[in-house]
Amino acid sequence: MNKPARRDSGFTLVELLIVVAIVAVLVAVAVPSYISFIQRAKETTVQAYMGKVRKAQEVYRFSDPAGGFSGSFDDLETTGFVEPATGAVSRIENDYRMDLAAGISSGEPFWNILATPLAPNPKAKYLYIDQTGYIRYAVGAPAGPTSPVLPR
Repeated sequence: MNKPARRDSGFTLVELLIVVAIVAVLVAVAVPSYISFIQRAKETTVQAYMGKVRKAQEVYRFSDPAGGFSGSFDDLETTGFVEPATGAVSRIENDYRMDLAAGISSGEPFWNILATPLAPNPKAKYLYIDQTGYIRYAVGAPAGPTSPVLPR
């Protein structure tokens, strides 16, 4: 009596190795793109927050009898442009620490914010804005008034 040929079902080791290799290549391409996307989203959110602070500073200056800017995020909350949060001089937004400074230099009032990334990422941008309204950036080091202007 002849036995029918046995048919094995399933995948061979070679087929499984090929699939694992393909998945590894896809992950190697996708993960850096995803991390870059997340970083850009954080930077965009911080830039939007800086824009709100700029508007709040303009309103604050017009309402201040001395015509100066505020050095406190808490003061800027009263304008309605900045959301209430804790921290008068520094705020944490989307893994960035934002430090606000204000005062008078050469007889002119000034203000600025330096946004520093909290997570170590060599491609993360440091952001800076002042009374001129331009957001400036630097990669790998803090930005300042002479840093390049961020394209709008």
